[in-house]
Amino acid sequence: MMLIQLIVLETILVVVAQLLLRHGAMQLQTETLGIPVVVEMVKSVWIMGGLALHGASFVLYVFILSKLRLNIFYPVATGASLLLISVLSVWLLKEKINGVQIAGLVIMMVGMTMVYMQKA
Repeated sequence: MMLIQLIVLETILVVVAQLLLRHGAMQLQTETLGIPVVVEMVKSVWIMGGLALHGASFVLYVFILSKLRLNIFYPVATGASLLLISVLSVWLLKEKINGVQIAGLVIMMVGMTMVYMQKA
């Protein structure tokens, strides 16, 4: 698999994991941090699915790091994840986003492009 395809797959896994975690977290009934909320999390298929996808993304992340510099991969992968999570959380989870946040996402996209173009 080409490196760019692995980066895209790793990013998709992270994004879906975050969306699953948020969906599961919104269903938690326990109000305080402790053993009861941990048990509730372990029983949530959404949260366990998010955890599994994060595990899979971790394997890809480490492999990609063996092929690409950290100062290139991390900003690009993190920026792409933030962008996709922001868009999908508005669309799927009905979360709000404002103009300042949108401007920040646009600036981030420009920065990611500049960082990735310097990968040589």
